[in-house]
Order: sequence, then C-alpha cells, then structure tokens
Amino acid sequence: MKTVLNYTVLCGDTLSEIAGAISAASGISDQQIAAANAGLNANALNIGEVIDIPANNGSDTVLHYTLLSADTLIGISAALAQCSGLQYPQIVQNNAGLVANQIRVGQRLNIPATTTQQPAPVALPQLGAVNIGYWAWTWTKAVIPTDTGISIAFSGWTDVTTALQQSTKIMHRLVGDKYICLGGGNQDGAFTRDNIQAITAAINNGEFTAFEGIAYDVEGGDAGLADDFAASFTAAKANGYKVLVTVSHSAPYAIKDAQLLMQSFFADNNIDFLSPQLYTTGSESANDYDISHGLGWSEYVNCQAVIIPSLVKAAYYGDAQQYFSSQGVTLAGYVQWR
Repeated sequence: MKTVLNYTVLCGDTLSEIAGAISAASGISDQQIAAANAGLNANALNIGEVIDIPANNGSDTVLHYTLLSADTLIGISAALAQCSGLQYPQIVQNNAGLVANQIRVGQRLNIPATTTQQPAPVALPQLGAVNIGYWAWTWTKAVIPTDTGISIAFSGWTDVTTALQQSTKIMHRLVGDKYICLGGGNQDGAFTRDNIQAITAAINNGEFTAFEGIAYDVEGGDAGLADDFAASFTAAKANGYKVLVTVSHSAPYAIKDAQLLMQSFFADNNIDFLSPQLYTTGSESANDYDISHGLGWSEYVNCQAVIIPSLVKAAYYGDAQQYFSSQGVTLAGYVQWR
C-alpha cells in the first residue's frame, strides 16, 4: 500500500475515528484548511503544531493533524484527496506490528491511499503500446481512461504553488502513475533559472509526495538552462520520482539554444520518458511531424530515455510508429492530449 500521509496519534484517538476523520476530510482544499486555522501562515508552518482540518462537506473540524517536517497545506490536501473511504483495517495493514486497540499518544501512523477508484467507462487503444499516458487538464472534468498507466495533471504553470493547487483538484481522478506537470506553452509555463531551482527545492522539500512522477513541459524559456534542468532531474530521481519531459515538436520552440538543450536531454539517463508533441493546436486530424530549430527526428535515435510521443488522439499512434521507424527511432507508447 502506498503511504500518502503520516498522522500523529492524539489523546482520545481510536483507529476507527482516525480513519473516518481522514476519509471525511478527503477533497478538502489547502485554502479551506488555512481558513479553518485563524492566524496560520501557510508559508511558515510550525513543526509540531496541531491544526484543524474540516470535513469536505463544509461541516466543522473532523481531524486534528500534527504538522511534520516538510509539510505544506497543499501537500496535506493532496494526500487527503487520496484517502476517500479509508477504513481502519487499511491503516493496520499499512503499519507493521500495529495493534488496533493499543495505539499510543505521539505514535506516528502511516496512512495509505485507498484503493477504491471510480471506474471510467472508456479505454484507450493499445495498438502495441507498452506505455499509455493521458494529459489530464486541470480545468476540465474529462473522464480519464481506465487503462492509462501514466496520468499527468496539466495546469500549464511553472509556479509550484499554482501547479499544486490546480493539480490537487483532480488528484482523485488520476489513474495509474500520477504525475504533476510543471511548464507549458505560454508565458505562465516558461522556464527560468529561478523557477527551475524552485521546482528542485520543492522536490527536495517533499512537496510533490502525493505524486509518483514529475513532468516537465519544456516549450519556452531562457537560454542556458541545461545544467539547471539536469540538476532538477537528478533531484527528482534521488527522491524516487519518475521523470517525463515533453517538448513542442522536436525541440522547445521558444528557447534560443533549443538544439543544445535537446542534446542534454538525449544524454540524460535521469529522464525516464521523452514525449515530443506531434501537434500545434491540439485539434489536428493527423500527426504533425514539423521540426523545431532544425532538429531532425533522426537525432532522437541517440536518446537514452524511452520515447513516447504526445498525440492528439491515440488512433494516430500507428502512423507515428511508422514515421519514427523510418527515422531509425523506436517508440514504446504514447500520451494522448485530447
């Protein structure tokens, strides 16, 4: 079972009450938690402080949570989002040697994600793909396919706080390995040295613990960022995350030294998946094999990462396999945008 939250036992607690309270708080937002705690500074939380967490239905406090090192309100909210329907036997199962009627004040419990998931009524075509992913837009309520092994919460922001706030809202709908995406194709998603370093700091501070992976949507930004990206990928892998990098067509369209940056991506063994986008508007009726900054598709043959292009529709995967094969490149899956 996957641990998503660490709860510190308080006086009067029982496992049944803890499980019920955590389940009742599932879906609460970080803003609601802040509002329930007068004077709480979300940017300067005090380790050991006990905060009130209200029920998601708008009723009074149901959970008293003890802040731990590296906790953030966004992270707590994201963790709770995965605990709907939690039962106390699941807590027992996730804590070796735990006896339900012998918990003690101050004891720290590993709270697991629940396995109950609302099934979606659709499935993406396999088409021989090993890795199937889906871009889950944070501003829609689109159904996420049941057989998706990679679901990426996409908000279009490089700002960590905003990306987490937007992504937490759909956490309960993500399927398979859950990724948070940083970056995008507009000004809000452009990369700078400062925001890459902020992402790396957030990784090291445990702010993305609700996710299994981190996706970097590299389309625009400053030149000279290869070393900063490499350091961020290294930190992500060191902290147990999978890493996916997606770029606009063959290379980032709005980064001046895109060719140099792509060569660093190709050589980086900390990148698990490289996903070139075979579209511009996202409404194309066929794959768009346009190249960026003169970087030909045949250069992808040198890539250390597994190549799974992002497609408007899964149905376009067969054509992508044929095209890339003609360039000497083997594909191992796809990520659907639409």
